[in-house]
Amino acid sequence: MQRLTVTFGFSKRRSAMALLVVVVLTMLIALGAYRFSFYMESQYRLTRLHEDQVHARLAALSGLELAAAIAELTSTERTALGGVFDNPAFRHVAAEASTDVATRNEPTNNSWRFGLVSPLAVGANEASVGATSAISSSAISTGTDASGGAGNLRFGFENESAKLHVPTLLEWDRRMPGHARATLLALPGATEQLVDTWLRGLGVTKRRVGTNGGSSLLDRLESNRENSDQESNTDQLKGLWYGGDLNQNYQLDPLEVRLSEQLFTAQRGDARTSASLAPANASTTTALPPAWMRFVTWHSGGRNETRTGQPRINLNEANLQSLHQKLIAVWPADWANFVIAMRQYGPSASSTRAGVTTPATTESVSPDFSKPATYAFKSPLDLVGAVVQIPVTNPQPAADGKSNVTTKRIRNPFSSDLSEVRNYLGRVLDASTTDPSPFSIGRVDISEAPAIVLSGVPGIDPALAQQIVQQRSSNSGTSSTEPRDTIAWLLEGGVVDLAKLKTIEPYITSRNDVYTVQSVGYRDHLSPVYRCTATIDARQIPAQIRNQQIWHPWDRGFTMDQLNSPAP
Repeated sequence: MQRLTVTFGFSKRRSAMALLVVVVLTMLIALGAYRFSFYMESQYRLTRLHEDQVHARLAALSGLELAAAIAELTSTERTALGGVFDNPAFRHVAAEASTDVATRNEPTNNSWRFGLVSPLAVGANEASVGATSAISSSAISTGTDASGGAGNLRFGFENESAKLHVPTLLEWDRRMPGHARATLLALPGATEQLVDTWLRGLGVTKRRVGTNGGSSLLDRLESNRENSDQESNTDQLKGLWYGGDLNQNYQLDPLEVRLSEQLFTAQRGDARTSASLAPANASTTTALPPAWMRFVTWHSGGRNETRTGQPRINLNEANLQSLHQKLIAVWPADWANFVIAMRQYGPSASSTRAGVTTPATTESVSPDFSKPATYAFKSPLDLVGAVVQIPVTNPQPAADGKSNVTTKRIRNPFSSDLSEVRNYLGRVLDASTTDPSPFSIGRVDISEAPAIVLSGVPGIDPALAQQIVQQRSSNSGTSSTEPRDTIAWLLEGGVVDLAKLKTIEPYITSRNDVYTVQSVGYRDHLSPVYRCTATIDARQIPAQIRNQQIWHPWDRGFTMDQLNSPAP
């Protein structure tokens, strides 16, 4: 009996140990399962987050593709869609359709969307050159205007041809030494030191300008003097380029205000850039120079075509018969005949006299294509008021032995009388050109360029720049947000005379096919946002999307109220 008892006790102890092992193993398995479940849930959330980020990115890229497709359209087609400057069609655009079969083509509130935004035009309607913009402290903190609207953004594209093209500006400087420096010094917040630093970076270092406002850049280089504040100048140039808006949400955030204050007050001995910036909680306004990127650009140009998308006719085409056929397809016969006659015989000396008005009683002639061209147009404006005389041989020899060849003045349908100029000049400039290139580069679009940009065009001084802006925004013409078809309105509106228009014509235009836009992909205030800016280059079709820069790693940039609300 004693032996049986001992065996029985040992079995009880072994059973208890097995139960403990089972409990421990169950707990470990449960912990492992919980850890696996937690890991899988976290991975699922990361996957969903990554999926949302991809959706936001694709929505923003869809916005850029839409911008490129619109930039490829003709000027007439863009206008029919409401234009590209400020158009509600670019606001809160659905990037995907519903998956519900019943409402497949109807976007839902949970759809991914995009908005195409740009900053409000700085000084586009200002008469003063170099005007600065003021941003209230409430706008700094909230990013909206007093009415709760979109604040400092608009839904549209930014016209790159309404800015000074830097490579073209340097080309002008090679022909007119000192022009680039004088133009850059007119930019808000510019100083001689900053401009010289930038020009040296662009390679403009071997030119000495006159003592009146001359550059000290070459002197510093020749004296081998070290520029101790070179790094500071570079930082200030970056600050001026963005106007203090480092995250590109078109408003000054409190941190940006403090950084800008430190940056622009750090320059010693220069009162021009030491503006006092108020803190974000102050009741005063915060004023900073407008961003230089609103006035100068590295990409600019437009297709050399009519507003309906047809290639412009080159008036200097070598084959006169082919030229005549092209002209007769779009112009009256007497217009085409006069162009051929002017190519063959050129304008007479009287064409250069001021105030010459072609009489309506002169004759018109049919072209003789056997005579080659001897004259090349510098501009279609050469047609206005030109006098052309052609030799006429008298079949009967003169009795006194003199030559029987006389000249006959043919009728010019392009009268210089202003009342008649309004009837044809816009049509002539739209259909014809003297530039054989498929697109132009660097011409300034006078339909949107602010006065500070216009004053940098050769031949346009600040007074004329102000007059152009005033005339452009007057009630008698179209507004500055609706580009005019040609530059003819400068002459038709009395802003310039014919001689002045001929002087500035090689530098200006009234169209653009290169834009910058920010595309924002979003869904709601909790989902990720993808923000990127890009240059839409439609000088050639298909349009190219260049220079993409992303900004959402800084912050969301815009509130849902800004992206959903109508533009101001």
